[in-house]
This record gives sequence, C-alpha cells and structure tokens, in this order.
Amino acid sequence: MKKYLRLPYLPIILAPIILLSPVLLTGRAMFWGTPSLQFIPWWDYALDTLLSGHLPLWNPLVGMGAPLIANYQSALFYPPNWVYLILGLIGGTPLMAWGMALLVTLHLMWSGLGMAALTRKLGLGRLAQTVAGLAFGLSGYLVSRAGFLSINSAVAWLPWILLFSFDILKVKTIKILNAETFRTLGKLGIVIGLQLLAGHAQTTWYTLVLAGTWVIFWAWVQSDAAESLSRLMDVVRGMVRYAGAGLIGIGLAAVQLFPTAEYLLQSQRSAAVDYEIAMVYSFWPWRFLTLIAPDMFGNPVHGNFWGYATYWEDAVYIGLLPLLLAITALYSLRKRRSQKTFTRRYTKKSRRHTEKKLKKENSVNLRATAEEFSEISSRLTFYLLLITLISFTLALGDNTPIFPWLYRHVPTFDMFQAPTRLTIWAIFALSLLAAIGIEHWRRPQKRALYWTRLGTAGAFAISMGAGLAWYFMGDVKMTFIRASALAGLWALGTGSLALTAPQRDEDNVRKWWQWSVAVWLMADLLVAGWGLNPGIERDFYRPGSETFEGRVYLPAQDEQDLKFERFLSFEDFSSTANWDEMRATLLPNLNMLDNVPMVNNFDPFVPGRYHHWMKTLEEVEVAPWVEMLNLMAVTDIEHISSTEDLGVTLTPWGDGVRARWMGCAYYAGDGKGALGVIAGGVDLSNWIVFEGQRLTVPTDCSAGVGEAVQGGRISPNEVSIHVEANQPGWVLWSEVWYPGWRAWVDGQPVDVERGDYLFQAIPVPAGEHEVVVAYRPVWFYMGGAVSVLSLGAV
Repeated sequence: MKKYLRLPYLPIILAPIILLSPVLLTGRAMFWGTPSLQFIPWWDYALDTLLSGHLPLWNPLVGMGAPLIANYQSALFYPPNWVYLILGLIGGTPLMAWGMALLVTLHLMWSGLGMAALTRKLGLGRLAQTVAGLAFGLSGYLVSRAGFLSINSAVAWLPWILLFSFDILKVKTIKILNAETFRTLGKLGIVIGLQLLAGHAQTTWYTLVLAGTWVIFWAWVQSDAAESLSRLMDVVRGMVRYAGAGLIGIGLAAVQLFPTAEYLLQSQRSAAVDYEIAMVYSFWPWRFLTLIAPDMFGNPVHGNFWGYATYWEDAVYIGLLPLLLAITALYSLRKRRSQKTFTRRYTKKSRRHTEKKLKKENSVNLRATAEEFSEISSRLTFYLLLITLISFTLALGDNTPIFPWLYRHVPTFDMFQAPTRLTIWAIFALSLLAAIGIEHWRRPQKRALYWTRLGTAGAFAISMGAGLAWYFMGDVKMTFIRASALAGLWALGTGSLALTAPQRDEDNVRKWWQWSVAVWLMADLLVAGWGLNPGIERDFYRPGSETFEGRVYLPAQDEQDLKFERFLSFEDFSSTANWDEMRATLLPNLNMLDNVPMVNNFDPFVPGRYHHWMKTLEEVEVAPWVEMLNLMAVTDIEHISSTEDLGVTLTPWGDGVRARWMGCAYYAGDGKGALGVIAGGVDLSNWIVFEGQRLTVPTDCSAGVGEAVQGGRISPNEVSIHVEANQPGWVLWSEVWYPGWRAWVDGQPVDVERGDYLFQAIPVPAGEHEVVVAYRPVWFYMGGAVSVLSLGAV
C-alpha cells in the first residue's frame, strides 16, 4: 500500500478525484450533453428491461423503434459499465447517474497509470512516469471529452494496448500452439477486447493503427538481425502476432461487434460519412496556440468561448511544463545525433547503474547498455516526433488538401467524422516525449543559465502585466489577457524549477524537487480542466411516474433550437437556462426517462431508412406530411412557444393507432420509388406500398376497409396483434422494419415484410387470427456464442 503513496501513483490517482470532486464528492451527477441525452437514458432503460425479465435488445421509445444492444456507444457489455446497473439497483436512476462521475474518474486514473506503466517499461524513472501519466490522463483531450463517456472509456486503454504490445515481441518461438505465445497474445487480446467493448469505434481504430506502427517500430529496433531482410521478417512476425491478438480481442467483443456490424450496414453511415459532416470538426489552426494557453479563445466554463466549432474537439493542452519538456527532448535528439550519445555524463559507474536500472524496471531492452539504450531512445524520440507531425497534419482536416485526398482515395478515412480526434496520437507522443525530456532535465549552465533567468523574469513580467490587465479590464472578450496571465504563471514556475533542477553530475534527484514538479504540473492541469464537466442535482434524472400512450413528434428545427440554442450552448456551460425545463421539454433521448415514445432519435446510429424518412418529412407538402404523420402513429406535436411556461407546447394530432389493416397494395421498384410514392401524397388509409416483385393481393380492395385490428406490446422485443378480417391482407405495424424481426400467425411463422418504405408488414389470411411479432437478432446470439468460446479459450 505504501508504494501507492509515492511517485508516480499518488499524483495520478489523486488528480482525477480532485478534478471531479465538485460532482463526485457532492453527490451530484454529470449532465451536460451526451450524459443526459444518451448514456443515462440507454442504461436506465436497459436496467428496466432486464428487471422485467427481458434482454434490452430493442428500444421502442425513440425513432419509432431502434436497436439498443446493437447501438455501439451504449456499451452494455463493457464490464466497468455494469457498475451503473448495480448502482441503479441500489438507488435507482439518480444514483446510476452519479456513477458517471465515478467511472470517469476511474478511467482518467487508468489512462494515467497505463501511461506511467508504459513509461516504466521504457526504463524511465518515477518522475518521468508521473509527468507522462499526468500529461496524458489529465490532458485537455481526455478531460474536456469526459462527458463523451464512450471516448473516455476507450482512450483509457490506449497506453495499455501499447504496453502489452511489447510482450508479443519478446516471444522468440514462432509456434502457434505454445503456452508462452497464448499467454502474451491473450493479455494483449484482452485489453484490445475491452477497448472494443468500451463503445467508441473511432478511438479504437486510431488506437489499433497507432499500435500497429508501434509494433513495427519496436520489432525493427529490437531485431537481432543485421540484414534489412532479416529485420523485415522480424517485423512481419511481430505484425502476425499483433493480428492474432486482435482476433482474440474481436472474439471477446463479438457479442457487441456482430450486432453492431449489422446495424452499421443498415444505418445512415452504411456507405461513408458525408464529406461535409466528416470535415465539420477539423482542427482549427489557431488552436495550436492553446498548446501554450488552453483558454486563449475563451472557455465555456466561464461563458466566453468564441473559437471555431466547440471547445472540446480541439482541446490539446497537456500542460506547459510537459510541452517544454517535449521540446527539450527534441532538442536533445539533435544534440545526441551529433554526439552519438545520450549525454556526456555517463561514467563507468553510471553506466553500470543505468544497466541495473533497466533490468530492475523490466525495460523494453534487457540487454541494452547505457549507450545502446541511448541509441534506442534517439530512435524513439524521432518516432514520436513523426507521430506528432502526422497527427496534427491529418487532424487539420479540410484546412489542408491532404485529408480530403485521403478521404476520397484511401479506405477508412471516410468512416468517421471529426478529423481533429486524430490529435490523440499527438497527445500520446508529446506526453511520452515529456517523460524522455525530464530524464535529462538538468540545471542550466553558462549561457543557458542566462537565458533561463531572463525567460523566468520575462514570464513573471508577462504574468503580472496580463494579470493586472485582466483585473482592471475584465471584459469577456479579453480572453487573451487571462490566458496569457496563466501561461506566464505556469512558465514562471517552470523557470523556477529549472533553476533548482539537479546539477548535471548529480545522479540522485532530490525528492522535494520531484514532488514540486509533480504538484506544479497537477495544479496546471487541474486549473485547465476545472469545471469542464459540470454537475447537477441527481433528482434531475428521477424518472417520471405518468404513463404516455402516444408518440410525440418534435420538428427538426425546433429540436435543434431547443437543444443547442436554449439549453446546451457550446459557448457557455453555466447557462442561465432552467435545467428542470430541459428535463420537462422531452428532448430526445431524455424522453426515455419518462417512458414517453418519440419519433425523434438522438442515437449516433439510426436506421438508414429512418434517416431518409425524417429528411423527407421535413421537405414534403402538407398532404403527404399528414399521411406520413399518421403512418408514424403520432399523437402529439411539440413546438417551441413563447407563451407557454416551459417554452414549448404539445398540440394533439392523431389517434396514434400503431396496428392497421391494409387490403390493397402499390408496388414500387425499390426503396427510393416507394418513398417517392408516399411523398407524392397518395391516400394510404387502405393502401400499402411494397418494393420489388408483386405479391398476391386481394381482388376487391374496398372490402378491407374497417377490418378489426388491435395490437399491444408484450415487451420491448415483442408485440401481440389480434386480427379479424373477411379477406387476406396485411397488418401494418408502425415500427421501423429491421433485420431480426420475426412473425407468427396462429403459431405459424411468416415473413415480416417492409411496408410503406419504413414499417413492418405481416401478411395475414382471412378470418380471426393472433399475430405475434418478435425481435430475435441472429447476429447477437452468434456473437454471444463466439464471445463465450473466446472467453473460455483465454
């Protein structure tokens, strides 16, 4: 236990607790953005479904029905997320919501500890481990995105994947059926599987690509072979093992990946992310200034953010001290490449000490002497510099011609939006460069001492001048002044630490100086991240007690204005908005907490046809608009209203009938044609539109009018419909058609057809019948079987 009260562990563990303490230790809950609009509604509904004795396969409360387990970011199979279910059982939805801050805190710790462990693997000291762990775990990238819980969870596994990648390179045998091989591949496969289950595909893909380059780099550097061809074979062997570990990870996560893959093929992103959407979050070049001062363009915590797009997407701050240390490491690279040595301070005694330390700390190259490790460090520094340059170049997105060209010509670049998220590579590389830099940080001498003193004095002057201007001219627009004052303060402390750093011939670094570095860096990062994850009273998440039988429709423009203009402004987290009103206005997907079905859906994935249907709904004339609303079983339309207390009004619309008898059929060649027929304004009260080959239909269409149909939901995954008809026809159930839905008429299986472009149509013969429609996703059960087998193998 004592070791966790020293470097590097205590600062890395303590800092996230302090950062989230206004939420975590006060019993409040995170709420701004996706925590309230996505994650808690998903997990709360999943728990309710499980308690009712059913699997949370389908969600009927949003978008006229959508998959829930297949929704990748719900991450219901990610083991740490099961804490939410336990908390929900103990204290209901409010306690479950408090658990978000707990899980965010633990993942920030885990990411920092992973970075420290990786740094230790490289043979660097405790202070280097502390700096790398804090710079990565409390970076602006992680802290500002903490509310995106799937990103927060996925990024935490990045350093662990790179850490365990070393072990697969140590295995000398090439045999597949070997205990040592299974052991090393299994460890890496487990952490890959956990990241896959964490629920953010973009982060996982970027991690796996980075890890691939990491394996190639170390396989080449550590190869015993002298010839390039032999080294290349070592690289190939390393990549084969890496691919094997990836297959293990995929197998473990198959229960989530298989249904998600099916959903992807059915979703609005089945082909590629639209170019305009993909490029909307390209790294804004001016935000490079925030590497020095994170609030240069304001901060939504203070209500004065005025930079491009959002604050969090371009957040790249790792602390001023780590940034300067990373620059120091790059400068040392230039010096080492000219001197062919890490430093000139190695004596025979220090060489033996370094070799002993490398072995004791289980470094990456146990055979390395000090000089050999120096050469490896030089190559590592160059690799990290290259990763940083590639990261920022790609993150610039459409600000350069490079990413657009890759988007059009290279697979995978069109899979995701927000190129700026590629800065995770730079965050990792700069954090590790900072660790390398501090290993060789010594008190400046001669001319360097002069410039250090001058720079420290200049930092003091800048901080004082900007601070006074900030105090006397505290206008919201003066963000440069506040940011410069803080940057000057952190630079002043860094200069003071440099002037008290160990001497060049001093091997044992004083503990008080090490702790001063750690505390100063903690203070810098805590100030930068403070308030970026605001909290609210837990009762905000208390489920409503009323029942609502209808389905509510909120027009797209009203939803946009309510969400991002009235409540969730990107410029101001501390908005004067009444958060209880936000809870009461049925913003998607908050409606799930009140068990109110809505047409709208704020899931990241939605069925592709639902997406096209909703876009068409916003564009059609009045007559087809009315027909489409009736098909959607809408009972109420919500609009923004300046005369109502809540700022919105619910206007009654229709009877909300979800099960209809259809006796006549139109036939369109494909889905586009079917949607065109519907948007054309035809009377669909007794006609149903099918696609493709003509099916058997009644000869007397008018006879089907007025047939008795009554349907009701047995569970989220199952529906029962009673039919009385004097001729054959179809029951049109106003829920989104999706693969996996099965139907039985009087116990006999029948196909669930796609009717009216979007909905479920079940053929029923004449007479009185009981129809059961149930969601039975084959890919989920197949994925579950693969995961169980993979888990058993591991």
